[in-house]
Amino acid sequence: MIRRLVGGAAVAGIAIFGGAGVFDDDTTRNDQGDIVESGGVGVLSIQHGDCLQIPEEDVVVSLEGVPCNSPHDSQAYEAFDLVGYSSFPTEGEIEADAFEGCEAAFEGFVGTPFQESELYLSYLSPSAEGWDAGDHEIQCLIVPESGKISFDAEGSGR
Repeated sequence: MIRRLVGGAAVAGIAIFGGAGVFDDDTTRNDQGDIVESGGVGVLSIQHGDCLQIPEEDVVVSLEGVPCNSPHDSQAYEAFDLVGYSSFPTEGEIEADAFEGCEAAFEGFVGTPFQESELYLSYLSPSAEGWDAGDHEIQCLIVPESGKISFDAEGSGR
């Protein structure tokens, strides 16, 4: 299963970090589940609060998971399934549902309403192939306006 990255560059190819598959997690985590040593994280193994590097490709199998105190492109903060569709939704339907769900969860994670935050949101969505294989999940991501962030966005109030 692969996922599409909204906001990724339109580059041909599929991003696979470090040979990690969709279910792999090659990071080292502490007892709380936080990443303490970088590694590949499959799109179906991303955990709440994971800090991630966004690849140049807009279709991903895995990403690099990194400690949140190191520079990173995004942080996962919510995941939910797209429901009510008998077939693969249109891009517009995915975008509307993803934005609604991700925006609703934003303040609970960051501590500031989305409209007042210095942070932005993006998301990973299932590809058509992933949808047919049973992947209907949206993975919400905190992203900076530009550049990278070097802090844990959870509860940051930013």
